[in-house]
Amino acid sequence: MPPFHSPSALQKSIIIRDARPSDAPFLAKCIMAGMHFYDFETEVPGDDDIYRSLVGSERRDDLLYTYRNTRVAELGGSAVGALLSYPGEIYKDLRDKTFAELWPDFFSTHGGSDLETCPGEYYLDSLAVLPSFRGQGIGRALLMDGIQKGIRLGFCKIVLLADADMPDLVRLYGSIGFKPAGHRHAFGVDFQRMVFMTFPRCEY
Repeated sequence: MPPFHSPSALQKSIIIRDARPSDAPFLAKCIMAGMHFYDFETEVPGDDDIYRSLVGSERRDDLLYTYRNTRVAELGGSAVGALLSYPGEIYKDLRDKTFAELWPDFFSTHGGSDLETCPGEYYLDSLAVLPSFRGQGIGRALLMDGIQKGIRLGFCKIVLLADADMPDLVRLYGSIGFKPAGHRHAFGVDFQRMVFMTFPRCEY
């Protein structure tokens, strides 16, 4: 997929590109931020088990957390944000494989959680932007890029889960056009399910 220049952020030179295996350490931190295990304010210890597992996962193409399903936002030549997204059709099998392989104890406890997405949907899984670059349109540009990717793949329903404890993100999603559509209880957390309909006749 060619790089995407956000029309609303051209003056800031935001470029959104496909992730590469060499981005794995940055992508791992983005996933950890999405899981609320990391805040970008300190360096992740090299012996952190979750970080090491995610770096390895991001370099592969057969797990849920992979560079192949991620787009990276660059500003001034540096990675400043990322969005993991994919068709709902691949979610359950890759989720089960990823968690069973990387975190088997956690998966044995939470493997019965609600599915975050399902077939027929394009899912925007994890969005992260470096704290010092928030409020500059980067998150919005990544989300719009994800929506466009879903449309190009033929999906009329773009879905994400919003953490109710992060009202700024909920407002951002709503300003783009995402509408509340129930809740999902995943991995011990209650999420607001939000849907963006790309065609008026699609059903929630």
